[in-house]
Amino acid sequence: MPAANGITSARSLSRLYAACLGEVDGVRLLEPDTLRRAIQTQSQGEDLVLGYETHYGTGFQLPFPFRPMAGPGSFGHYGMGGSVGFAHPALDFSFGYVMNRMLPSGRVDPRTEALIEALLACLR
Repeated sequence: MPAANGITSARSLSRLYAACLGEVDGVRLLEPDTLRRAIQTQSQGEDLVLGYETHYGTGFQLPFPFRPMAGPGSFGHYGMGGSVGFAHPALDFSFGYVMNRMLPSGRVDPRTEALIEALLACLR
């Protein structure tokens, strides 16, 4: 089931997104032009199933109010219960967070939000 079987570690998740930005141990997943096209908005606005605003490129979530990642320029995907993996090309970093205790989905997980804010504070 492709939409629900992403089982990995935080390190591997972050490395996957890092390999979208550039080479990681000899592997590059997306060429720069492919990435540029993949993170262009394809859909944005209220999701009639979820009931809140969403924002998608081709195969990636893009930042939106309930799932901001590191703000504009980020691409990735949030998972069930608080997990998230994403990268930010302009800031040149990737991020992965997984957990062993799920919280209800539908809003920004406070654990994820705090970790991303701490990371961004270090980059400023």
